[in-house]
Amino acid sequence: MIKNEFVMSVAALGTDDGKNTYEIRRKWDEKGKKAVVIELYPTITVENCGILDSSTMYLLNHVKDFGWGEMRVVNLYATVISNKPSVKELNHDSLAYIEEIFEEEDIHTYDIVIAWGNSLSSHQNTIKTKIDLLSILERKGLSKNVKCITASGLNTKQSVGIHPLYLGLHCSKDKWQLSEYPLKESLNELKKCVKGAKTENKKKLKKEEDKQNKSK
Repeated sequence: MIKNEFVMSVAALGTDDGKNTYEIRRKWDEKGKKAVVIELYPTITVENCGILDSSTMYLLNHVKDFGWGEMRVVNLYATVISNKPSVKELNHDSLAYIEEIFEEEDIHTYDIVIAWGNSLSSHQNTIKTKIDLLSILERKGLSKNVKCITASGLNTKQSVGIHPLYLGLHCSKDKWQLSEYPLKESLNELKKCVKGAKTENKKKLKKEEDKQNKSK
């Protein structure tokens, strides 16, 4: 006969009104590695921090694969969302709070996991927020700590910043692993998106001006 006991502490930080959650921190093994997982937006309030959403459940089912003993989940946006969000709902980013984490003394021992998925991939404010966050990581010398989650059956391109919910739905029985996140390449791609959007806007404005001039 064998007995095993698993004890987890949970802590959360957010605003008093429950509208924003900045971090949910789970710790279960003093000897394990620490991780910061960066997703897109929270679905759990501070008051209900003991519950598990699907993304967190899938992550916890695979933390042994990563050797983690502590997981801190933060998001690009702090606004708590219960359903698929509209662009207007996501107006409170968490960059200032996340940057404070990146300034902690032991941050160089952490795995910093990009897991925001591809939602809002064409939303300009989200693109700019991603650029700012990745630039902070680069500036603070944390590039080597930045990882993404992958699993067998996924190609490298699919795994770049993939969200744990997608992995859980499609690869829950596979062994998950961490791979290097292509920070510089991702930054360049995001900057191209911003530049492309500006060029497109200029073209639209030029067309509007031409129409107005013709109507005069």
